[in-house]
Amino acid sequence: MPRLLEVLDSMDVNHAKSIHVFSKFFFNLCRTFGRTFTETKVKPKFQAVLNVPEDQIDTLVISGQTSLTKATVPVYTTGILTCYNREEDRKQLSTFLQDVITTLSLCHTPLDSVKAAFVELHANPIYHELLMTVLWNGVVHTSALVRAASARMFELLVRGVNETLVSTRVVPALITLSGDPEISVRIATIPAFGTILENTTQKEMLDRVYVQFQSFLDDPQYKDQHTLQVELIKTFGRVGPNAEPKFRDDFILPRLTAIAHANNNTSNDTKKSDIALQLFEAYSALSCCFISDDLIKDCLLPGLRCLKQDLEQVAPEHEEVVSSMIKEYETKIEGRPANMERTSSVSSSGSTSTSLGEDARSKFFNKLGALKDKSSASKVATMFARKK
Repeated sequence: MPRLLEVLDSMDVNHAKSIHVFSKFFFNLCRTFGRTFTETKVKPKFQAVLNVPEDQIDTLVISGQTSLTKATVPVYTTGILTCYNREEDRKQLSTFLQDVITTLSLCHTPLDSVKAAFVELHANPIYHELLMTVLWNGVVHTSALVRAASARMFELLVRGVNETLVSTRVVPALITLSGDPEISVRIATIPAFGTILENTTQKEMLDRVYVQFQSFLDDPQYKDQHTLQVELIKTFGRVGPNAEPKFRDDFILPRLTAIAHANNNTSNDTKKSDIALQLFEAYSALSCCFISDDLIKDCLLPGLRCLKQDLEQVAPEHEEVVSSMIKEYETKIEGRPANMERTSSVSSSGSTSTSLGEDARSKFFNKLGALKDKSSASKVATMFARKK
């Protein structure tokens, strides 16, 4: 057991398959040897490494020297706390998840470990209601840090959950949080609202989300909220290709154009760079969508031209990609053969698609690839090395 705990402590919490295998192993182990064995032999071993002395919580959690930030959390949650299903077992599971969310958020620590636990539990519908209850307790928590963490966690519960549950539990919770006194909590709801757009077709629910996005963009109190704008652009780029076409055409594209135009007049170079890079990502993602010639002319091209000017100043390495995008769209609406505008292309005559040509697309992905951390090697080989 100690050796297995060492392995979990050194394993990347984002190795979902490994976490699933370890969870299954401990689940079968506990079920095979029974409740008494689980309570007296297994749980105490995990609790010994998961319990952190109160006077050391800040130091150990923030520095990552505790199992609360490791794969130990999802394996303990889904492999041990779920192997029996009495009321007291479910209560222990719920309390543990709430405690971990609270501790990590109060210590300003990433939620990766508890997110991994949610993902594993989310695969089984019998835990959906329990997970909703855990997060709702976070919604009404006195700390803004915990409320913001709960808002971010709701994104995990939108996919694969009954739409009725999303409509009656998730959306009301997010709307409550979107009116929170703390701006950081309101911003934390944006990714979850975006995920709802990707995963539901229920008109009433979509309308409530549309209204919320409109409020984020039009309410004067958010006018100078840079972090909120960055989160909105990031979310629009992520959900745009999968959102309802009318919302994309009537809302996302015009709003991105307005943001790009405003960014041209921003004097703060750091803010200009943040917005421009997110717009670059968003426009690149939206390039795979069908967009009418009118929208290309009225929204897409003006926004891209503004973005090009900003990138020349703050990120010239991306300017060539945007120039290629602009040329492709100009070629499309002017009706000229695409091969007159570029030296390397595929035939696009008669095509009704407005997606980027292959040259612009390959340039874009090559640029993105250059931004990846090529030095990150697989940790699988060192995962099982015994700690010194």
